[in-house]
Amino acid sequence: MNRLRHLPAALTAGALVAAMALAAPAATAQAASERATVVTALGYDSTGWTYRQVPATTQVPGFAEQGFDDSAWPTGQAGFGTTNGTCSWNNQANVKTPWAVNTDLLVRHWIHLPRDAQQVRIQGTVDNDAQVYFNGHLLKSVTSGKCAAGAIDVVVPVTDLDCCNLLAVRAHDAGVAAYLNLRVTYVKPTQAL
Repeated sequence: MNRLRHLPAALTAGALVAAMALAAPAATAQAASERATVVTALGYDSTGWTYRQVPATTQVPGFAEQGFDDSAWPTGQAGFGTTNGTCSWNNQANVKTPWAVNTDLLVRHWIHLPRDAQQVRIQGTVDNDAQVYFNGHLLKSVTSGKCAAGAIDVVVPVTDLDCCNLLAVRAHDAGVAAYLNLRVTYVKPTQAL
């Protein structure tokens, strides 16, 4: 009889152990997600961009390739654009380097990524259109119209990644105002403690 008196306590302890075992996978998944950090490799308004403005019909073969010689190009800071226009970004606080309307803007920037970088993402705003290249590969053609915020949003395929990477963009302006600003982020797994 004494053994039966302890049975409910034993069942309660067993249920507690079972509940902890069931909760362990969820806790492990949460801990794994907390061990990843989003890092900005190239921020909005970044410096060190080489750029060139060209008429829309001008071809510049290989400008998106890593081996292209841009040493004669000027260096500027993003955002590129005009300080007059209908977009909220067309002002002196946001535009750091002039970009004339009705032209194309070719921009290049080197980005260093650690070997364990994951989910490399390029985001930005353009008025009007852009072709986004990474290490010479066309990733996305964007038609945003008039400064659609976040119109540029693409994850770089793992096969296109290297430790030293080139982001190149050909942006096109159709008149009135121009704007381009970009950032690159990646996910870096954090070492478990």
